[in-house]
Amino acid sequence: MFVDTTPAPMKDLSGLLTKATQEGKAAAADLCSLRLDKLAAHAANDGLSATEIIELIRAEACAIASKGGAAWQ
Repeated sequence: MFVDTTPAPMKDLSGLLTKATQEGKAAAADLCSLRLDKLAAHAANDGLSATEIIELIRAEACAIASKGGAAWQ
């Protein structure tokens, strides 16, 4: 039988960090979803070809990678 001997303050901190991580991931997913929706609307409204859509997605991926996510804000 396992007995958890972790001090209460450490458990509280661990729980807070877990919650903050989950909230951060949810926020990132929301931003990603919003950005993809905007890209799709742009592609549809401007009647972009498949090749142009691929270029748009690649440019967005490059912007996100080079700015560490700051491109979404």
